[in-house]
Amino acid sequence: MRGAVVCSIISVCAASVAHADVLSLVLDGDGPASAAPAAGSASAPPTDPSDLIAWAGQPKPISLPELLQLAIRQSPTLANAKLDIAVAEAQIAETWERHDWTLQAQATASHTGAAIFSGIPISSTTSYGLTADVTRLLPTGGTLDLHLSSQYSDTGIAIPGISESSYWNDAITGSITQPLLKNRGSDLYNAAERKADLSRDAAVLARRLAALQTVEGVISDYWDLVLAEQTVAITQESLDVAKERLRVTQVEVSSGRSAQSEIPAVEQTIATTEEQVLTGELAVLDASLALRRAVGMEMGAGDVGLRVSTDLGTRDVPLDLGSLIQRTYDASPQLAQLAKQDSSAGIDIEVNDNGLLPQLDLALTVGPNVTDNTFGSTAKDLAEVKAYQIGGSLTFSRSLHQYDVRYRSTELRDARQKIRVNAVDVRLQLAQAMSHAVATIQLAKRRVVLDDRAVALAKENVRIETDRFQVGRSTNFDVMLRLDEQRQAELRKVQALIDWHKAETMMLMLTGDLLPSYGIELR
Repeated sequence: MRGAVVCSIISVCAASVAHADVLSLVLDGDGPASAAPAAGSASAPPTDPSDLIAWAGQPKPISLPELLQLAIRQSPTLANAKLDIAVAEAQIAETWERHDWTLQAQATASHTGAAIFSGIPISSTTSYGLTADVTRLLPTGGTLDLHLSSQYSDTGIAIPGISESSYWNDAITGSITQPLLKNRGSDLYNAAERKADLSRDAAVLARRLAALQTVEGVISDYWDLVLAEQTVAITQESLDVAKERLRVTQVEVSSGRSAQSEIPAVEQTIATTEEQVLTGELAVLDASLALRRAVGMEMGAGDVGLRVSTDLGTRDVPLDLGSLIQRTYDASPQLAQLAKQDSSAGIDIEVNDNGLLPQLDLALTVGPNVTDNTFGSTAKDLAEVKAYQIGGSLTFSRSLHQYDVRYRSTELRDARQKIRVNAVDVRLQLAQAMSHAVATIQLAKRRVVLDDRAVALAKENVRIETDRFQVGRSTNFDVMLRLDEQRQAELRKVQALIDWHKAETMMLMLTGDLLPSYGIELR
């Protein structure tokens, strides 16, 4: 009879029994068979406010790839990163203003007079003018100017014997002003666009970094939910074994084969384990809520829990720390961003140091310039280039001490050095993170092997302790203690597997393989 009881308890230990609360739905989506309503009976919704199902609703089944696709589509961080790229591209287009032509026109009119006595004018001059300039910056740093002007002047004199005079002056000139030292060259001409290009590249890298961090965060939350589910499943299995142990003990006490004092030890274990199951249920819901928030899923009454796969299978791959660290450096968006910042700082230094040169600008002007007494005559003379003008100038200027430029140069170089110091620190952080991930995986492998052995030994100890109880050499307290040791060994193994998966995810993120491994492509 006692042997049959032992077999019954051990068989219950080995079986995973579904429970009737929300965690049975979170874990496998199905309630226990005993909870199904009888044929023809009405299944009324739960009304107990303490019942989690009453307000949490049925857990939504979802897979990790589905969660990741939702996160990529709905993440505010990624949406903002994409907008940052659009802003950076618009800023690049803004720099194209230097390629544009500028048109400026001005019309003028004036009238002046002179008088010997107040109120008696003796002469007056009326003039009108129209000028237009079309200018454009040159890639050499110079400025091209096409100037057109037409001036009319009429002077009248109220003195007998002196006639009035009028004339037209028309001119078309082309001029070029070219810096010979300061502000000369295409590098300075294109500096703004070069910096904008680097800013756009940095924005693209920032989006990739945000995607990696988002995906890694979702996967980490996913494994937290798996751990919570597994913890409840193992704890519930231990509770079912304890309940079965209580039933068997009560039978033995009623038949006189065991003392009444054996029952409280089992009841205490049951009470403690039931509380642990409730705590585990809350942990599952918390993990579900965290995962929903990470991927941007709606949350509300009846739409809280999630159900995910609890497959903890792992793959054992060789890990070469040296090559993994180098791959981390090569794939790191952070290091690439710092490299872009360093290049941008170099452009700032280049532009600023150009300001140390003196200003030496050469200006040349050439074009027809005619004056006649009628507009038709000046237009004809202008077309025939009967008169022209050629001019040139060389302008020099220099600040004596150039405090602003010199100390600005010191500021920019120090800022660039800070970027390089940060890059060294980031490299160390990446190497540390990869080393920790590899060490965690290696230790997790050993932990799983040890925990497998611990679980097997714990089960054997449960069997031995149960046999000793059957012959009166042990108590239910000792049996329950052995069962708890088995549960703790199983939980440690699950934790080791979860740590393995999380470390593997971190390793994939650091090497840049995380997105491709889940079929995620940023567009």
